[in-house]
Amino acid sequence: MIRIKQVISILAILCGYSCFAQHIPVIEVPRAATIPNEPLQSTGTTLQRNMPSKPASIGFDDAQIRRNNQALIQEVERDINRSATEQQGFKETQADIAALQSRINYSLPSWASRPGAEYYYTAYDRIIASDSLFSMKDNVFTIENAYFGNGLDKAEFDKIIDNCHSFLLAAMKERGYDLDSNTAKNFILFQFFSETLQLKNSKQKHLPFKYDFEDYKGVQDYSKMFVTKLLRKSSGQCHSMPLLYLILAEAINAEAYLALSPNHSYIRFPADNGKWYNIELTNGMFSTDSYILQSGYIKSEALQNNIYMQNLSRKELLSALLTDLAQGYIHKYGYDGFVDKVIGQALELYPNSISANMVKANHDTAQFEYVMKQIGINPRDNKQLQNIRYYPKAVELLNKVNGQYAVIDNLGYEVMPDEAYQKWLQSMNAEKQKQENEAMKQQFKGILEKPKSKIKG
Repeated sequence: MIRIKQVISILAILCGYSCFAQHIPVIEVPRAATIPNEPLQSTGTTLQRNMPSKPASIGFDDAQIRRNNQALIQEVERDINRSATEQQGFKETQADIAALQSRINYSLPSWASRPGAEYYYTAYDRIIASDSLFSMKDNVFTIENAYFGNGLDKAEFDKIIDNCHSFLLAAMKERGYDLDSNTAKNFILFQFFSETLQLKNSKQKHLPFKYDFEDYKGVQDYSKMFVTKLLRKSSGQCHSMPLLYLILAEAINAEAYLALSPNHSYIRFPADNGKWYNIELTNGMFSTDSYILQSGYIKSEALQNNIYMQNLSRKELLSALLTDLAQGYIHKYGYDGFVDKVIGQALELYPNSISANMVKANHDTAQFEYVMKQIGINPRDNKQLQNIRYYPKAVELLNKVNGQYAVIDNLGYEVMPDEAYQKWLQSMNAEKQKQENEAMKQQFKGILEKPKSKIKG
């Protein structure tokens, strides 16, 4: 028996590398329907003989017997002719189905010929090739540049990052931070994002980044998701801010990692004493694991499968970047074989990626509905959906969709509604969280600020 479950809200994740999955166009999956297992069979009429209700007695009228026999023969002939007609109709129906099957395209149409699509193909090759010489800065720029048809200025982008790098090192020196301390490097990055930093010697000033509440999911303007937009406007969200943090951490050689929670992404880093800290960039505050768990949408299965609250390795981060590349392509063009290729590579690098698995589910659903449209079946009509049994390849696609949703379920994903996410994010501004954040900041400052004689560099 083949069944299809009602669609999960694929776009429930709002930000971060979870955020990669939430900006996918919603595609409804057909409602549950049962497809009979038995093969299609003829419905020919069963022949019935009009036999007398009791045996004829000896001496029965011969003429009556002949009349009865003739009537029986005529009825049998009618039944035979009727069955032959139905069989012929069945054969014609099968011939029509076979002819239609030969014309069905089971692959989604390619968008490769659309203007600008070639830049995505080039970006994919470049990102894959970067695995041995991984550069967060170059990969992020490549993805965003593809969206703009290679219209961004790489030299300008590099210059901005270099200026940030120089500013951070100068700020560390002025404050007496140990330039070799991972705690110090991550704390200056935290300050760079959340505070106003003023250099005494050069009078340079950097203002904190702000959370962009307007179209923060990039539905109307997908570039709102980009680091280039964050640098230009000094405002972003839980996708662009962690990416920029990692780019700058790479520049000053700080150890930091991207971590995910429902609808969200944040930064984790190890202090010099071995203790791990969480940085929430959307609010410019430190957060605790218990606070993240308070969202109420992290199931035990999700923790067991390491899809949340874990440091992403370099391969897993590369997988997330590939998913981001696919998302931009989908937003500009739609689903096709290129998306399937990119997401296939992302899942090879990170099989448990909830974002990549959700994009895969959307792609497979789009492919199934594209085939249903060609056949003329409304997948949301249970009665019509029964006719899918005539198309084995379509049945395979339906099974594929069901299997992909099962993967998402088994990973422990649970939909977090937009309003629940906003409520959770705003709860960080509660007095308790503010006090904990301020206490941690003062603790770091007390540890890191050293006498000028101990300043290195």
